[in-house]
Amino acid sequence: MRPMSSAHACLIGLAAALGLLLAACTPDPASGDATAFRVTGSSPPGTPWALQWHRFAETLAADERLALEPALYIHAQLGDPERTLQSVRRGRIQMGGFPLSAVAGLVPEVALLHAPFLFESEAQVDHVIDEHLQAAFEPLFAAQGLKILNWTEAGWLHLFGQKPLSHPAALAGYPVRSQPTLGSRVWFSALAADVRPIPYGDLLSSLQTGLVRGGDSNTLMYLAAGLVDEAPELTLTAHVFEVGVILVNLAWWTERSADEQAAIREALGTRTRLRAEVAAQTDAALAAAVASGRVSVHRPDEAERAAWQERAPAVRARLVREIGGDAERIDAELTRALSAWEALTTSRNL
Repeated sequence: MRPMSSAHACLIGLAAALGLLLAACTPDPASGDATAFRVTGSSPPGTPWALQWHRFAETLAADERLALEPALYIHAQLGDPERTLQSVRRGRIQMGGFPLSAVAGLVPEVALLHAPFLFESEAQVDHVIDEHLQAAFEPLFAAQGLKILNWTEAGWLHLFGQKPLSHPAALAGYPVRSQPTLGSRVWFSALAADVRPIPYGDLLSSLQTGLVRGGDSNTLMYLAAGLVDEAPELTLTAHVFEVGVILVNLAWWTERSADEQAAIREALGTRTRLRAEVAAQTDAALAAAVASGRVSVHRPDEAERAAWQERAPAVRARLVREIGGDAERIDAELTRALSAWEALTTSRNL
């Protein structure tokens, strides 16, 4: 769990160049080879997200009924998520896993999922997305030539800083790096922070130089990227549940047989398994960091959490206004979904 060194950065650049060369040599499905297809992603090696893709390829390879041949470029070898998403749209890459920050460039309405304090539990997230928002989002993705195959996740976003950030007042004028999403920028602006939109690759050096002094992240990446060593105060706000999405080129998907589609869906595995693996790796990494004294963990009390949450409705309303498009329709469906979840949990407790 060490920060990325300059040598490591060079290796990533070399891997990207090699990936582009390999991609040029990989059979192109558009040229008539219907069994080969490219899969893109930006998962660090050894993480649960990377392991999920390796299991996907191994499962398809073991299926003797079909001849599907995925070529994995899951460590950003083909470029950043924004670039590779456009390639999936055009059919040059057939499938990939993407963060919402990249997807929002094509389907801005997904930024509503980054409104703060929407969710209280993973079960609630599953209900809202699977039972309501999946159908609401599908036509928006189809209009971009894409189909949603699965949702993925990175866990809860928490605040990190070079000082404790247990109360919203601590962020007033504090230089923070926002996530590359509208929701993150609006959220930090509502907290009167000094918001600085810095690319993720520059975040560690920006913390080292003092350009920023904090931000938010899921815990696993906070530890794995070495952010903990420059900003060791972690506040467990759990203000956003970070989800991503696995997308496939719609035209390519439509040409697949029913058996091929079923095999691909099955090989992707379940969100439950991925969630358990993310949680296990996160818990182990955090426990090790606490034991070694690398991090100080702060858990907001009831009053502090209420102070964070009271700003959330205004942020969500502003997001709907600024996103435009179908944001009002998606937001209305989100409200229905949250109400349905509340009714469901109330009935279970009776």
